[in-house]
Amino acid sequence: MKTTLDRSGRIVIPKEVRDDLGLKPGTVLQIEEVKQEILLKPVYEEPQVVVKDGVLVFMGTKAGDIDGALRTHREKRLSDVITLARK
Repeated sequence: MKTTLDRSGRIVIPKEVRDDLGLKPGTVLQIEEVKQEILLKPVYEEPQVVVKDGVLVFMGTKAGDIDGALRTHREKRLSDVITLARK
Protein backbone atom coordinates (compact mmCIF):
# COMPACT_ATOMS: atom_id res chain seq x y z
CA MET A 1 0.00 0.00 0.00
CA LYS A 2 1.39 3.42 -0.91
CA THR A 3 0.62 7.02 0.00
CA THR A 4 2.22 10.34 -0.93
CA LEU A 5 3.78 13.00 1.26
CA ASP A 6 2.23 16.42 0.53
CA ARG A 7 4.05 19.79 0.45
CA SER A 8 3.45 20.28 4.16
CA GLY A 9 4.90 16.87 5.04
CA ARG A 10 1.53 15.24 5.72
CA ILE A 11 0.38 11.80 4.71
CA VAL A 12 -3.05 10.23 4.56
CA ILE A 13 -3.38 6.88 6.28
CA PRO A 14 -5.62 4.79 3.99
CA LYS A 15 -9.18 4.23 5.28
CA GLU A 16 -8.73 0.44 5.34
CA VAL A 17 -5.74 0.78 7.70
CA ARG A 18 -7.57 3.36 9.87
CA ASP A 19 -10.58 1.04 10.13
CA ASP A 20 -8.44 -2.03 10.87
CA LEU A 21 -6.68 -0.20 13.71
CA GLY A 22 -9.71 1.69 14.97
CA LEU A 23 -8.08 5.08 14.32
CA LYS A 24 -10.41 8.05 14.65
CA PRO A 25 -9.83 11.78 14.05
CA GLY A 26 -7.77 13.10 16.94
CA THR A 27 -6.03 9.78 17.67
CA VAL A 28 -2.54 10.47 18.99
CA LEU A 29 0.21 8.66 17.08
CA GLN A 30 3.73 8.04 18.32
CA ILE A 31 6.30 8.31 15.54
CA GLU A 32 9.63 6.50 15.63
CA GLU A 33 12.52 6.37 13.20
CA VAL A 34 13.94 2.85 13.02
CA LYS A 35 16.74 2.08 10.54
CA GLN A 36 15.51 4.23 7.66
CA GLU A 37 11.86 3.38 8.37
CA ILE A 38 9.08 5.39 9.95
CA LEU A 39 6.95 3.57 12.51
CA LEU A 40 3.60 5.03 13.61
CA LYS A 41 1.89 3.63 16.71
CA PRO A 42 -1.46 4.71 18.11
CA VAL A 43 -1.22 5.94 21.69
CA TYR A 44 -4.31 5.10 23.71
CA GLU A 45 -4.81 6.54 27.16
CA GLU A 46 -7.28 3.78 27.89
CA PRO A 47 -7.71 0.42 26.19
CA GLN A 48 -9.96 0.64 23.17
CA VAL A 49 -12.44 -1.99 22.04
CA VAL A 50 -13.83 -1.55 18.56
CA VAL A 51 -16.39 -3.49 16.55
CA LYS A 52 -14.95 -4.64 13.24
CA ASP A 53 -17.17 -6.59 10.85
CA GLY A 54 -19.53 -7.36 13.73
CA VAL A 55 -16.72 -8.75 15.91
CA LEU A 56 -15.34 -7.12 19.04
CA VAL A 57 -11.62 -6.31 18.56
CA PHE A 58 -9.38 -5.18 21.42
CA MET A 59 -6.79 -2.50 20.64
CA GLY A 60 -4.27 -1.54 23.31
CA THR A 61 -2.98 -2.80 26.62
CA LYS A 62 -5.34 -4.75 28.84
CA ALA A 63 -6.75 -2.71 31.70
CA GLY A 64 -10.17 -2.48 33.26
CA ASP A 65 -13.04 -4.92 32.89
CA ILE A 66 -12.41 -6.50 29.48
CA ASP A 67 -14.37 -9.62 30.47
CA GLY A 68 -17.39 -7.48 31.31
CA ALA A 69 -17.18 -5.65 27.99
CA LEU A 70 -16.99 -8.96 26.12
CA ARG A 71 -19.92 -10.38 28.08
CA THR A 72 -22.08 -7.32 27.37
CA HIS A 73 -21.25 -7.39 23.66
CA ARG A 74 -21.95 -11.12 23.38
CA GLU A 75 -25.28 -10.75 25.17
CA LYS A 76 -26.28 -7.95 22.76
CA ARG A 77 -25.31 -10.03 19.72
CA LEU A 78 -27.23 -13.04 21.08
CA SER A 79 -30.27 -10.86 21.73
CA ASP A 80 -30.11 -9.53 18.17
CA VAL A 81 -29.92 -13.07 16.75
CA ILE A 82 -32.89 -14.23 18.85
CA THR A 83 -34.91 -11.18 17.78
CA LEU A 84 -34.18 -11.91 14.11
CA ALA A 85 -35.04 -15.59 14.52
CA ARG A 86 -38.49 -14.71 15.92
CA LYS A 87 -39.40 -12.57 12.89
